[in-house]
Amino acid sequence: MPGKIYSLIIFLTLFWIYCLYVGFKNHKKTFTPVDFFIYGRNIPSWVYVTVATGTIFSCWIFFVQPSLMLLNGFPYASTSLSVVGISLVGLLFLKKQWMLSKKFGFVTPAEMFSTYFKSDLIRILIVVIGVGFAIPFIAMQLSLAGIMLSIVTDNMIGSGSASLLLGCIIVVYLCLSGIRSLIFIDTLNFLLTIFGIIALGFVVYDLVGGWNLLNESLSRISNIKESLFNIKESYNSYLTVPGTIKMVEILDSDLNYGGIWTSSMILTFVLAISGIIISPSFSMLVFSSREVKSIGTQHVWFSSFLIGFILIFFTSAIGIGSIFLGSNEVVNQTGNNISNVLPGNISPDNLGGLVPHIINVIGEYSPLFFGLLLICGIASVQSASIIYISTSALLTRDVLKKFFIQNMNGNEQIFSFRIILMVLFIFSLILSIQSPNSVFDLGSFALGIACQMFVPLLAICYFPWFTKNGVALGIVVGIITVFFTEQIGQVMFGNLINWEKWPLTIHSAFWGVLFNFISAVVISFITQDTKENNHKSKIHEFFSDHRNLSMSRRSLKPSAWIVTVAWIFFSIGPGLLIGNQMFGNPNNVESWSFGMPSIWVWQIIFWLLGVVLVWFLAFKMGMSTPSDKTIISQSEDVGGRS
Repeated sequence: MPGKIYSLIIFLTLFWIYCLYVGFKNHKKTFTPVDFFIYGRNIPSWVYVTVATGTIFSCWIFFVQPSLMLLNGFPYASTSLSVVGISLVGLLFLKKQWMLSKKFGFVTPAEMFSTYFKSDLIRILIVVIGVGFAIPFIAMQLSLAGIMLSIVTDNMIGSGSASLLLGCIIVVYLCLSGIRSLIFIDTLNFLLTIFGIIALGFVVYDLVGGWNLLNESLSRISNIKESLFNIKESYNSYLTVPGTIKMVEILDSDLNYGGIWTSSMILTFVLAISGIIISPSFSMLVFSSREVKSIGTQHVWFSSFLIGFILIFFTSAIGIGSIFLGSNEVVNQTGNNISNVLPGNISPDNLGGLVPHIINVIGEYSPLFFGLLLICGIASVQSASIIYISTSALLTRDVLKKFFIQNMNGNEQIFSFRIILMVLFIFSLILSIQSPNSVFDLGSFALGIACQMFVPLLAICYFPWFTKNGVALGIVVGIITVFFTEQIGQVMFGNLINWEKWPLTIHSAFWGVLFNFISAVVISFITQDTKENNHKSKIHEFFSDHRNLSMSRRSLKPSAWIVTVAWIFFSIGPGLLIGNQMFGNPNNVESWSFGMPSIWVWQIIFWLLGVVLVWFLAFKMGMSTPSDKTIISQSEDVGGRS
């Protein structure tokens, strides 16, 4: 048996023993549902920032982001600026959700929206969004973990068996102590994930011969005349954004389609990734935070700065550098590869195996380092455990307790949560096994569903004239639109629809939000009700009473809007096209001002500007700072009243 297998067994055993130990150690410390689901709203700041950052980025930046960078090049790498985009969306909604939970005792976002709209239909639709996001997203994570363990064990462990094993470990420690498990487990997971990405980045830099050789090789890639995987774009589009909006034209309908990464695709995909932070799952993590200031700290220093730095300099190296390591047959055949340490069939058909294959290469030379990187990969998958907790809590409190067993006590809620958690895992596992070749489509669909929270959040945070009928219809229309503009729609409806997924190179999340918003606005104008508006006005009066908007901040507000819109336009919008050649011709390495592709320099500049922008909005404009007035809680658990 190879030394790397012994290393794998030892590292996995020790890591999972630690996870189970934490679960058992905290088992008897949980007493109430508020404790079990959201830690009594008392999670320390250092826990919130690590768990929140891990939940948003870990699995995505460890497996998905480098794989799609390998396939699509620097245009897709522009989505690295989603670290700022996500923070901007979070600044709009998270503080106000935290305030409402603190004031009224909401444990789940479905309770919050149903109370605001006085509508059980809204409650059910929020649960539908939560489940529609969680199951495919968890399935994606289980699939990636299964693929990794299958590859690194040289198929000694099947991908399905590996997914089952990992999922069982997660379910056990979450069932034992709920969110308390995450304090020590997910904090460690976050640190391991960050270490793993940085380490893999240095490994790829070494394998391609260093920074200078990587950039020199990139200049040759853009001159390859063959089609870029399955679209009518040459490899020139590997280093330049190919326009704004385009008609989708696939060369072979039987092959994978990964998108044409125009500026409209980049912008709307950043919106899609923001679906994680506005999902019902993430809202419950926000409710658990002890203080609102930790939300701003997470946005500025962990999301925008730290993860942005890692994505731009290390994840980009892993994804784009791997094209020279044998993973792309077109590059290999044209003689532009540097080595063949990776299998030639990774791009475009087996993208999920990119990072596992790199880890496998390390296993041939350093079993201990191999074992550590393997644990980093497992940790990245486990980092989103809050999604399991929050979705199970939604189903327990907002379906089972609300409509079937209304007199459930705390112990019965926790017991029901454990049963539902196992059922949720089983459904996710089945989906992961049934969709081994659609792992990224699962993630994309999940993000599109989560983004349908955008309109109800606008309603509760900013626009009191949105009615319950308008918001309810908008959510339904938005979800249906996501189905019709995603890969699942292509499978379900076949020739009944005349467009490919992501029509006009616009992500399904945007199409869903667009039709969601239009429907909500139209129906809200028709169904205005004075009694309903008076009830909702109490929430907005609460926001007004606790608003931190001094005279200096009011004077800066127009400037803040202008700067934010300008940043979006030039960083991830149509203005991004300027960055194609601002710092040199992509085809001529001698013209590169900083010795690297112009689009890469453009990303670095707007990442740094984005960090400053988020800091300005979060702290100087008060969008993530504590209110001057103390919030007096009316209830610890609003659901305890029924």
